[in-house]
Amino acid sequence: MKTTIFGVLLDVNEENDTTLRRLMREYGFMFRFAFKRLSEGIIQVGALERHCASETGLPLRYAKDAVHDAQELIVGRRQAMQDSLTLWQRRAKKTVARLTALKKDHPDSRRIPGLERKLLRQQEHVGFYQCHVTDKTFPPVIFGTRQLFLERFHTLADPLAEAHRQKVWKEQWDEGRNGRLSARGDRTKNGNPLLRLHEGPDHWLLEMSLDERDPEKKGIRYQKLLLPLYVARKVHSKTGKINGRDYEGLLRRVLASGDPYHVEILRRHGRYQVRITVEEEPAALQTYPINGWIGVDTNVTFLALCQVRLDGNPQGFATFGDGRLYDARATQRDAIIGEVTRQAVQWAKERGAGLVVENLKFIHDKDVSAKFNRVTHQFTYRAFLAALTRHAAREGVEVRQAKPAYTSMIGRFKYQPQYGISVHHAAALVIGRRGGLKVWRENVPKPLREWMQRRGKWNDTAYRKADWSAWNTVTQEIKIVLLKNRQYLNAWLGQRHQIYQH
Repeated sequence: MKTTIFGVLLDVNEENDTTLRRLMREYGFMFRFAFKRLSEGIIQVGALERHCASETGLPLRYAKDAVHDAQELIVGRRQAMQDSLTLWQRRAKKTVARLTALKKDHPDSRRIPGLERKLLRQQEHVGFYQCHVTDKTFPPVIFGTRQLFLERFHTLADPLAEAHRQKVWKEQWDEGRNGRLSARGDRTKNGNPLLRLHEGPDHWLLEMSLDERDPEKKGIRYQKLLLPLYVARKVHSKTGKINGRDYEGLLRRVLASGDPYHVEILRRHGRYQVRITVEEEPAALQTYPINGWIGVDTNVTFLALCQVRLDGNPQGFATFGDGRLYDARATQRDAIIGEVTRQAVQWAKERGAGLVVENLKFIHDKDVSAKFNRVTHQFTYRAFLAALTRHAAREGVEVRQAKPAYTSMIGRFKYQPQYGISVHHAAALVIGRRGGLKVWRENVPKPLREWMQRRGKWNDTAYRKADWSAWNTVTQEIKIVLLKNRQYLNAWLGQRHQIYQH
């Protein structure tokens, strides 16, 4: 499990600032040069690394890291083309299905021309990405962000204001293109040979290898630059204890063990931010299957938990969330999610039971309206599950995954009336049974089966073969009945007795 520790370089005087800018500019040149040559496929990696090192005078390890970053960027861009092609192919396929059904049932519908135009746009996207995937290419990459590149062509009428804007833009553009220095770790060199960390008496120190040779040492030895480094921490004002994660303690353990660590320096708004990525070992497990499993139903603003005993029955319920997740800013949302998941993991740890979460793939292949996109853009499922997995690894809580198919529908129609719980806790119960106890089949309750048989919508042979298709049929039929009374699934619990009588 990788963990990134944040820090800031302190006391960077004018001379050191000039040195850092030169190093970053040379590293940025190597990164862009390697990206261009590798994307064209006209040079080998080894020769490219040696050429970059000879052109800039930097140690060969810097050149290797720059070429490695360029390779990762190329792989990422090509994978993005493949993912986008798959996305637009799925959207086009769904639009074709909607259009075919609409022409069959309502050939005179006014929605047909709009769907045809939408399908044409989607097919254009498919063709665009298909060409890139076939040729193993991708659109041009702008180093320094596309937004800053487009701002270059905007001008102001006032000459003084335009001169100030140009000055600010040049600094931002330089930071975007040449504001990064990175070095990978090496276990054989006890951590990181280029950007090495040391613990001083009062603060941390970052030792940087420069591009200038050291004449006092034999062989190829480069001069070093030692700068003080502040590592982020939260200390209680009264007790003096560290709140949250003890990142300094984690860093000390990594340095003592000699494990490799990745260091990245970023120049942002005139300050030098440092990001140290280390490998964090998970804690020993403190949960046992004999205590059952806790299913977790993920929602927009909260987590619904249900502890499932070994016999499949629920033992306890809990809900952890915060309504501010609807409209909180990104940094606030991350902090809130961290606190919510911490509470959920602590609840599971106290009961000695592992967690079962949904295995969500987060494929945005639904072609929905702009209004729906605005409503759902704050959904935090991925952040919830990632934070929950990380906290569980640190606390020694086992985590399993379960398929999320029909968990809400099964919980609503089977367990919500039985236990008198919310649909979210009922879905968590299904998730816990499916992922923890390996209960793959959830039988449809007898009243529902008899009601479907009276309506002539039940296929007993198909039900014995696959129960998920039966749950889908039940859901669709109940939706039809409720829509006749202008009601939705949330009215099912109160209307189920009236529905069974028909």
